Amino acid sequence: MKSMILPALGALIALGLASPLHAEDKSTTIFTCSIGKKTASVTLADGRLTYHYGTATHDELSIVGIPASGNVFQMTQRFAGMEYQLRFTNSDHSYIVYTSEGSGRVGATATSGLVVLRGTERISDRACERYTEFSIPLDDLGIPQDTEGYSAM
Repeated sequence: MKSMILPALGALIALGLASPLHAEDKSTTIFTCSIGKKTASVTLADGRLTYHYGTATHDELSIVGIPASGNVFQMTQRFAGMEYQLRFTNSDHSYIVYTSEGSGRVGATATSGLVVLRGTERISDRACERYTEFSIPLDDLGIPQDTEGYSAM
């Protein structure tokens, strides 16, 4: 699987659809969301997804998600439009970054953001200042499907 992901990332970088975060660790930012003075982002490097939250100069929280470890999950569903999310777990907290395409036919606007859960209780729900999408298809990463109880939508 890793051998399939890295060439695809190289192509995405060349097309400008993804960007390397740090040349020395060869990580690629696949999602970034400004929330006030903070940023929630997800990077991909060496088959690992990392959730970052903090300022441009300091991560207040980072979680390395490795699909086999059971601390990162993905969900794709359709409501008004396609909805995609990644959930990272840290103890009893979950950090979900999401994007929802919306649909002009039913008046649903596109949105993206960060939801924080304690167990299944929503304790924070913040929209990105500007709509953002995942730069690569989540289904291609081999991440386990999440359950409906952890939907950010």
